[in-house]
Amino acid sequence: MFDEFRQTVKKLARAQKLTYALIAQRAGIKESTVKYFMCGANDSRRTAEKLADVLGIKIVYSKGEYSTVEDKRKD
Repeated sequence: MFDEFRQTVKKLARAQKLTYALIAQRAGIKESTVKYFMCGANDSRRTAEKLADVLGIKIVYSKGEYSTVEDKRKD
């Protein structure tokens, strides 16, 4: 369900030089939660939204698909 989102997270994390540990810390969740989500063992929308917030993107659900857009509210 979140396969495309996971690829976006990986790309943005690399570009921003963020580790899963740092993303987890900024999202207020455990590093293991991030790892489980990123390997596909967890498809939690709540986790996806927290990751998106840290990376400055927004998850949009439309026509049965999840996609991401840049969050213009972020600096």
